[in-house]
Amino acid sequence: MNNVHFLPWVGKEYQQGISGKRIMALGESHYCANPTTEAVPTLTQSIIADLTDVDSPHEHYKNTYTKFERALEGKVVLPADKLKLWNSVLFYNYVQEPISGARVAPTTQQFTDSEGAFFQVLEAHQPDVILVWGQRLFANLPKENANPQSITFADGTTSNMLSYRLSNGHTVRALQITHPSAGFDWSYWHEAILSFINQG
Repeated sequence: MNNVHFLPWVGKEYQQGISGKRIMALGESHYCANPTTEAVPTLTQSIIADLTDVDSPHEHYKNTYTKFERALEGKVVLPADKLKLWNSVLFYNYVQEPISGARVAPTTQQFTDSEGAFFQVLEAHQPDVILVWGQRLFANLPKENANPQSITFADGTTSNMLSYRLSNGHTVRALQITHPSAGFDWSYWHEAILSFINQG
């Protein structure tokens, strides 16, 4: 994966997945205060490892991941159970350059430059579904050879989705979810994610 700078976290049980589906959680970018020392290839993996370390102190950034965990599990995930959950998924941050500030959006060019790495990760790990964190990231995903659609859930609400066909014919479905950082109703998204997974 020569285009990939920030390597994905690949859980030990990723191939078994959740409800039999291989799941990629797709975040947007990494903020690095000091890119020279912080923007290392193992950064994503180190973040998830720290998140699942029961002895690691709580930091504010972990709240985003905690909300996403609840959306996957449909309940509060105890510290002792975090590793089991994250071992069942793949987590990858799309933009392959560090971002200069915590509230700074990646540029259009940075999104575009990350397309090759994204497809290399898809080809290497063959997810069945991608849970895309946020509208901005979803809007900047590659649209060439994608099949944009909308999905309607049981309660009548809708969300955007894309389908990618990989080189071996495998289809990957990508669902736009609300970014888990704020304004995220994890109980709603638990039902929506289950519905999305089971439709494939």
